[in-house]
Amino acid sequence: MSEVAYSSALDHIVFTCVDIAFLHGDRLLLAKRNHYPRRSWWIIGGRMVAGENPIETAQRKASEEAQLHHLATERFQYIGVYSTSFALREQAPVHHGSHSVNLTYQVTLSEPETHLLQLTSSEYDSHYQWMQLSQISELIDASSPLDQALLQMVQDLRIF
Repeated sequence: MSEVAYSSALDHIVFTCVDIAFLHGDRLLLAKRNHYPRRSWWIIGGRMVAGENPIETAQRKASEEAQLHHLATERFQYIGVYSTSFALREQAPVHHGSHSVNLTYQVTLSEPETHLLQLTSSEYDSHYQWMQLSQISELIDASSPLDQALLQMVQDLRIF
């Protein structure tokens, strides 16, 4: 699809994303995104493509964006669905924003897997960190609707 056609589509549709909350102990991986619609702290993930089911998208995003290849389907535990509206987007006209529905999963990583994890430099800047769940509210702006969505995701995590 051309950039012009995609930009036009974004003006008229709600797209679906799959996000992954990577956990290790009582810590959640948060990364600073390089691109709109979210240029701030978020979890790993992105848009579904036609023909994929949500778990396939989650596996693809884990592989493409975090270099975690071949995570078994049963490791992805469904957290919930969230609606996120963005004021800006990467595609022109940027001020038109976009709206997504985010199917969100959590994956608990082993210690060796945390060392294999490498975020894609094109998607994320060099700032990512494992944050204690209890400290995430200190990192973000609780008055921002998108940060409120992130806090809701954190509250909905199933910690065993």
